[in-house]
Amino acid sequence: MTNDVESSTVMLIAGGAVLFISTFLDWFSVGDGGFSYGANAWEVNAFGLLGIFCAAIGVAIGGSAVADNVGNVSLPDQLLGFTAKQVHLILSSFALLITVGFLFRGDVGIGLILGLLASGVMVAGSFMAMQPADGTGDAPPTQF
Repeated sequence: MTNDVESSTVMLIAGGAVLFISTFLDWFSVGDGGFSYGANAWEVNAFGLLGIFCAAIGVAIGGSAVADNVGNVSLPDQLLGFTAKQVHLILSSFALLITVGFLFRGDVGIGLILGLLASGVMVAGSFMAMQPADGTGDAPPTQF
């Protein structure tokens, strides 16, 4: 077991944890005078499914990153034809789309802002994980 943890892995773990925690904070808040009401991610739509998806994505990505790097767990090489890094990118992009979609619904609370930031961090971390570690990726195209 090595102690070298890549920065992309730290981004996935931290982003997943913050995304999960953000679902319990107010995503929307309405206040008028002395009255205020806030709704967290579990209450924002009919059954709270989008909030549940965000929480599940945070737990799945963060948990798989922890299990793969810290735990003594061997994850499968591919899932439905996608590598684990590609699945991380797909799921984190879906969480980012959900949180961006909620930005335009009204008074935004701190939970939605944290969820948006956490989703963005997970997208960046999963994209960084897909890049070659030695920096010998494809060169940009040359001029004509």
